Amino acid sequence: MRVLHLSTEFPPVIWGGLGTAVGGLVVASARAEVTVGVLLVGGVLSADGTYGAWQPVPTGELPFDMGRIAVTSEGITFFHVAPHNGIEAGLQFARLWRPDVIHLHTSWLWPVAYGIRSACGTPIVFTVHSLDRAEYEWGGFITHWEPQEDVIRASDRVIAISRSECELLARYCLDVSPRVRVIGNGIDDTQAAQESSRRVRSGPPLVMFSGRFVDRKGIHELLEAIPSVLAAEPETRFVLVGGYGTAEDMERDWRTHALQAHRDQVRFTGWLRAIDVARWYAASDILVVPSWYEPFGMVILEGMLHGLAIAAAAVGGPAEILEHERTGLLFAPRDARELGEGVLRLVRNTSLRRQLGMAAAHQARTTWLWPRLIPKMVSVYSEVTPSAPPPSSLLC
Repeated sequence: MRVLHLSTEFPPVIWGGLGTAVGGLVVASARAEVTVGVLLVGGVLSADGTYGAWQPVPTGELPFDMGRIAVTSEGITFFHVAPHNGIEAGLQFARLWRPDVIHLHTSWLWPVAYGIRSACGTPIVFTVHSLDRAEYEWGGFITHWEPQEDVIRASDRVIAISRSECELLARYCLDVSPRVRVIGNGIDDTQAAQESSRRVRSGPPLVMFSGRFVDRKGIHELLEAIPSVLAAEPETRFVLVGGYGTAEDMERDWRTHALQAHRDQVRFTGWLRAIDVARWYAASDILVVPSWYEPFGMVILEGMLHGLAIAAAAVGGPAEILEHERTGLLFAPRDARELGEGVLRLVRNTSLRRQLGMAAAHQARTTWLWPRLIPKMVSVYSEVTPSAPPPSSLLC
């Protein structure tokens, strides 16, 4: 089976959970003997014009100008094109590579996917990583729901990444339910995460937030709750990872008046590379996820894998992934007081932190590693390509 993934993010071009999820799915699929290609539209290369350890293939070997092409150590064929060339390049590559399935990861690239299907008859599986209509209803963003709705209705199969997203899809698109399949994202285990989940944590706890600084991520409630936590436990430290810009930019724009007195306890990092975010996971004790709307929450899996005690808003993916009082603590969304109380409870109770962190790390490794999820995805591919049965290594 040959699967072509269409995305605007793929490691090392990562701006959020989308890039992490797509990268993990593609690599795990390749390891499971699925032949995988990636068409990345847009994005920025590293300073030397390469993709890390990926070895470029000379474009002169192809019968058309595709842009930049690389082959990864996992055998993934990777194509990088500028947005203005996405449709033409996608079509030419599809004719050459002949995928059995197009796996679309953003409605922005629907013209590319639709062009390939129209020309080659290739079926489309669309993973809805976030519903634009829900983004608007929960976060007030100006979104592009109507184009996304058109993609959902036109795709051969639609992947919802949580049960709550499946329910929203059924509410927003009444006729789509028969084509929806629920498959969550996965995560890759690492030596660093294993070591982090086993380490004995001591000293004043470090509380971590990782994500975009936008309303629906609950950033305002978190900033409101931090002073009350520090008033009760002044040795506690916070690190706020993410946002658009440098640490100085985030300090200037987000350090509230109430936080001015706690400059030594609250650190803003600005946007970081994935490897640097992982170092903060390894250094932290508690992860707080105060989102109003969270379709899945890769940050939850990352915190679990590192053995952190997690306090999260009881919404969407976090509420499905975490079990209250066993693998994490859940609190009401948009409630700064309850958020602060949950974090404070973890700050004050070392044994509870250890208990939750150990249970969460075990749960992540028994349920959410990518190899456990790939057979489900291959099964969906097989629904739309009955002539291409799944590889024997996936029949179990």
